[in-house]
Amino acid sequence: MQTVQGRSAGRQELAFAGVIVLIVAAMAVISFPLNTTTITTTTTTQSPSGTGNATSGAPGTLNAFQTYQELHQFITANAKSSQQYQTINGKFLGVAVPGVMNAAGMTTTATMTMASSATVAGAGAAANSDFTTTNNQVQGVDELDKVKTDGSYLYVATSQSVSIIKAQDSSTSIVSSLKFPLGSVMGIAMVPQRLAVIVSGSGGASISLRLYDVSNPSAPSLLNSIGVNGSHVAARVSQGYLYEIIQQPSYIVSGNGNVTAKYPTMVEDGVTSALSPGSTYYTPNKSQVSVYTMIVSMSMSTGSQHSVAVLTGQASTVYASTSNIYVVYPNYPSYYADGIPGDVFGGGAGPTFMQVGQPQNSTVFRVAYLNGDIAVKSAGAFPGVVLNQFSMDEYNGYFRVATSRAVSANGTGSRSDDVYVLNQNFTQVGALRNIAPGENIYAVRFMGDTGYVVTFEQIDPLFAISFKDPTNPVIQSALQVAGFSDYLHPFGNGYLIGVGKDAMQSSTGNFAWYLGLKLSLFHVAADGTSTEVSRYMIGDRGTDSAVLNDHLAFTFDATRGIMVLPVNLAKVQGSQTSSPGSPPPYGQVVWQGVYVINVTASGFNLMGTVSQNPPGTGVQTYWGGSSGHTIDRSVIIGNTIYTVSQNEVMASDLSSFSTLAAIALG
Repeated sequence: MQTVQGRSAGRQELAFAGVIVLIVAAMAVISFPLNTTTITTTTTTQSPSGTGNATSGAPGTLNAFQTYQELHQFITANAKSSQQYQTINGKFLGVAVPGVMNAAGMTTTATMTMASSATVAGAGAAANSDFTTTNNQVQGVDELDKVKTDGSYLYVATSQSVSIIKAQDSSTSIVSSLKFPLGSVMGIAMVPQRLAVIVSGSGGASISLRLYDVSNPSAPSLLNSIGVNGSHVAARVSQGYLYEIIQQPSYIVSGNGNVTAKYPTMVEDGVTSALSPGSTYYTPNKSQVSVYTMIVSMSMSTGSQHSVAVLTGQASTVYASTSNIYVVYPNYPSYYADGIPGDVFGGGAGPTFMQVGQPQNSTVFRVAYLNGDIAVKSAGAFPGVVLNQFSMDEYNGYFRVATSRAVSANGTGSRSDDVYVLNQNFTQVGALRNIAPGENIYAVRFMGDTGYVVTFEQIDPLFAISFKDPTNPVIQSALQVAGFSDYLHPFGNGYLIGVGKDAMQSSTGNFAWYLGLKLSLFHVAADGTSTEVSRYMIGDRGTDSAVLNDHLAFTFDATRGIMVLPVNLAKVQGSQTSSPGSPPPYGQVVWQGVYVINVTASGFNLMGTVSQNPPGTGVQTYWGGSSGHTIDRSVIIGNTIYTVSQNEVMASDLSSFSTLAAIALG
């Protein structure tokens, strides 16, 4: 197991948030009423090259249903079988399907993996433009965010509104606003003259996709609205289409344990419709049928939509290339109606009671897309679980994934970090296993035929892995440096920026104490040899950055080599000390804002800082709580940097860092 002591609150909060999300999803399962309206069926067009309904029984493919009766019987049979084994040796397990509430009112839990991203140098900045864009994982695939820009206007989402702001230095001002008093804005997406707003309904039980014409930013007009029961997972925009991934409950459980299947449904123009059985698929893991993972494509030009649904388990992580969407979820141990415990990937003897709830492998399914048409193509599994979306990549027709799994070595629990190469039907063609015994994966980045994996226990090995021969991935180097990186960003010409924490090895055990924020500039030569060219330290123990958990908080202007990093700065006061052998003292958070840093092949140079917190008004504390001026997004347009918090957009001069304008957000 990972042994860093006092790890940053960010990871702890993510794990806690994952449990909360699953509990909310579970409550939604039993609270959704059965559809009592007349349901019209809709057929999804599927025409990407080579697509269409899955061929039953073909390796790597999924099966589609033929009739609603078949769909109903499949869900009922598999949901019931997962509930017949609520106890083993007198131990109460609850329902085996994660996130579904059982008759006793208890829910199973899971660890939610959150998403992150980037694959090309300078992915966070529009090529040859005078403004930065969302820090996307894959060039050509835009990600949902709370801030978008076209270079002239900023589109800024807060919890219940979207403000359209004319970006004009000292004359910056709001020109119009969209209000959503009965919902919560999950994020926004843009193409020229169009704005899509993803809104979660009250209680998080439904999602609305709202498309606006913003050709006149002062008077945006609604073009279309699509509603789907369920919860938001992720979204991407490519080729002028929004692809929204939503999880919708597939059945409800009555107080006496009876299961009633539900059909995947959508609401458009007030009409509720169910997807056709032929557009509803199931993976080879038949035991995990708790939700429909729905993929809805919507034209950002006209608002027209197509949809498919796949029966899956909860807690999905999504990666999207320019032609495929990959959805991954952990396989939790299940108990089948024949009474033989086991799992889908490995087969054989099942887990012990103590291992119940510890996923050892993951299911993945692939959906091809082309100009709004979507088709479910293949499904499979791989050992271990992913850290986030950066753990996955598609390159030259292969799917690459870095995973972690629990193992037993000489009777002692440990971890194995592995990298797998799979083909498009998810047949394994290459693997590197146990690259860092006992350590945790902290960051992954794939760039072309090279992959980078950061693991950590006491020191940070940065592994450079060659995939020139996908059947035989090879570790080229394992650079060991103090601390670790949580996020890796390509800088071009073999350079890589790492954002993480410094650390100090403990003298009393096999672990390390984390310290302040650390920026590393790595260089990887053509032969794979790695060096840490430069490092830059920020603050004392307790210093944190939103980038460590959210890549969208990272802004990079590749043309000018300017990096913008949100920082919660902690400083150890003169009276704070620690005894020998004890961890270093936590600093007190004294400042919050962004560091604007120039990055060259030689290292880092601080250009200036921006804070929205007026002197004496307080800053975000280490464990949360905020003045409302905590900056977690930034945009550079020309020679102006716009910083965004929940309460304000501030325009600052990029040379002097003087404030040009401050706009309150409603």
